[in-house]
Amino acid sequence: MESENNIPKEDILIVEAEIVPNGLGGWMIRCVNTETGEERYCKTIEEYSAFLNECVYTTSKENFQAVWLESPQATPQMIADVRAKLMAYYNQIEQT
Repeated sequence: MESENNIPKEDILIVEAEIVPNGLGGWMIRCVNTETGEERYCKTIEEYSAFLNECVYTTSKENFQAVWLESPQATPQMIADVRAKLMAYYNQIEQT
């Protein structure tokens, strides 16, 4: 089976992420490396980015895809906060 870019799915590393409550009124990002099954809870966007980098550097696959899953446990405010922090983080990276 191939993806829309004609890349065989077995050649794509997929890391899934969803926003979950942290039990203190805030959020965490639950990430799963679908190749290894490793699961990590990231408290910041920087931790999430570091996990993605770690996954990419330790795979033999040529392609990478980050997939955001529906986050039914997260509030709209949590989702908006993560989205805003992701955008700020990526804007900061682009400026360096």
